[in-house]
Amino acid sequence: MITKDANRHYWVVSPNVNNNDQTVSDWRQASVKWKVAFMGWQPDDRKHKQIGYKFAHVIKPSDILLIARRHNEVPEVVGCGVVAGEFKKSLKGFKPPHRFGSLRRLSPFKPLSAAPAKLPIIDALGQTAALARLHPHRNSNHRLICDWMERKLGNLAEKASSTGRLDKSEVGIHLKPLRHDGELEYEVRTRQKVFLANKAEAQLIGEYSQWLEAQDRKLEIANYKGLRCDAYEKERGNLIEAKCSSDREYIRMAVGQLLDYSYLGRERFGKPNMAILLPERPDPKSVEWLSELNISVIWKEKDVFLDDANGLFT
Repeated sequence: MITKDANRHYWVVSPNVNNNDQTVSDWRQASVKWKVAFMGWQPDDRKHKQIGYKFAHVIKPSDILLIARRHNEVPEVVGCGVVAGEFKKSLKGFKPPHRFGSLRRLSPFKPLSAAPAKLPIIDALGQTAALARLHPHRNSNHRLICDWMERKLGNLAEKASSTGRLDKSEVGIHLKPLRHDGELEYEVRTRQKVFLANKAEAQLIGEYSQWLEAQDRKLEIANYKGLRCDAYEKERGNLIEAKCSSDREYIRMAVGQLLDYSYLGRERFGKPNMAILLPERPDPKSVEWLSELNISVIWKEKDVFLDDANGLFT
């Protein structure tokens, strides 16, 4: 259980490792998958406001890190967690997207798509700093942010304590409209027949809805004049079609469905953000053409969901 600690410090670290906007999405995926925060500066670097040194040596185990940044005057949030252990320069099995200085493991870790609208999180995000300390004792807005993180991580720790581990139950419950096997279907039109997808697709969309619900986001089924898309997130305007395979033929099928649904629903929903939900990460070459259609990809990787849209869908 997460308890109040008078010696605990709170920090904000940017997901923009090495100050390269082109790699933010890659590092976001790595943070969510591996439950870590990254720093571009080397741990022995005392220059550049000593950011690299502070991240590795001043931040202590049990401190709380918020991975977030200000981008175009809007907060981008990746997650928060309790620092576990000393800094590392590598992880077994982890292949970094680019070179970096050091990392800190976070346990528990809470992935987040956004902060509550009323939370003054923008106040904690500096213009350029890759690392900043929050001061809840003298800044009321910082105190609200720190208390919010304590609650998020405290709830997660309680669930882990009751089960002995963190598992799928940490991300909430199924949304009722998406729980029934018959509610999630797609049609593949062949010369012989039209058949329903197997239960793997229903399970995938159910697990994805749990993942979002843990971040206070909700999925619904979108109906279009007798047709139905697997999921729609009204708050962000996200239109999602799930497939039970990452093979190219399934991706092509999903593209046609998304474009059709987007066209049919344009008057009511406007122009949506479109994505294909897959059970595993597809071959990059099989989806590189999707960017021209403004269609993203969401995939499951172990117990987390990742996307190639800098967290827009995850």
